[in-house]
Amino acid sequence: MDNLVTRCAHAGIPVAPASDAAVHAGVARLSRHKPMDVVHVREVTVAARIAGKSDEERVLVIPRLRRWQRPHRGGDVWRTPLPPWGMRLARLLRGVRRAVGDVELIVDWADDGRRCRLVAVRPL
Repeated sequence: MDNLVTRCAHAGIPVAPASDAAVHAGVARLSRHKPMDVVHVREVTVAARIAGKSDEERVLVIPRLRRWQRPHRGGDVWRTPLPPWGMRLARLLRGVRRAVGDVELIVDWADDGRRCRLVAVRPL
């Protein structure tokens, strides 16, 4: 696992410790032959914890980006626009694929509202 994270860090992908302040965090499952990635996300702010919503988990389908593609639409039937953190996550996942290769991975990530960062990478 550490080898995959260091490969990503050397490729210029931002890596964050698990204790870093984040607004959204979750787990993305990268599939090898599918055009979409399934992401499980939850809000991890203090306000969400107080409201009791920090345990609510949403599932988001993010399209797998090619080299010059921009992330702006989701992978659902309605092609719903991605939230800003979803766009940053799609770019992060594209970078992880470039650094590690096209393999099946589970990626832990955190977004602080300005930047999406890699927390951990492990093979599926």
